[in-house]
Amino acid sequence: MFVKITSLATLPDYILLIGFSTGEYKKFDVKPLIEKYPPFRAFTETNGLFNQAKIDVGGYGIVWNDDLDLSADGVYEQGVHCQAIDNTEEYRRKFIEALIQARKSKGLSQKQLEILSGIAQPSIARTEKGTTDPNLTTILKLLEPLGLTLSIKTI
Repeated sequence: MFVKITSLATLPDYILLIGFSTGEYKKFDVKPLIEKYPPFRAFTETNGLFNQAKIDVGGYGIVWNDDLDLSADGVYEQGVHCQAIDNTEEYRRKFIEALIQARKSKGLSQKQLEILSGIAQPSIARTEKGTTDPNLTTILKLLEPLGLTLSIKTI
């Protein structure tokens, strides 16, 4: 099966939590690789190296450096299925709806919001369509001209 990696988090004890283009989440234990393949021993020898895991360009694998990488297909096939641990998609949808409503209630077009926020109109459009995940700085820049702030609350 051909899959791409869409999200990645490192967990304690050399575990990766990986989101895939299929919508599935899997945990992948790197410890057996550390024991079996000498290049992976660098995780135990170099403080913080494991936590530097990144999704490679295109989502075809996980990379740390020129010597250490894992393929998306490999971690998908060998990973252990797990449930998503939150309601991220629901929160994301509600946030986007609130952002669009706030922009419209201020009578602003996406182009006008671009001028006020410094965020390019195509980026605003992708955010509102839900086809991109803006970073925190982008979100804050969009909220300010709308008179909104971001807060965190316990649920």
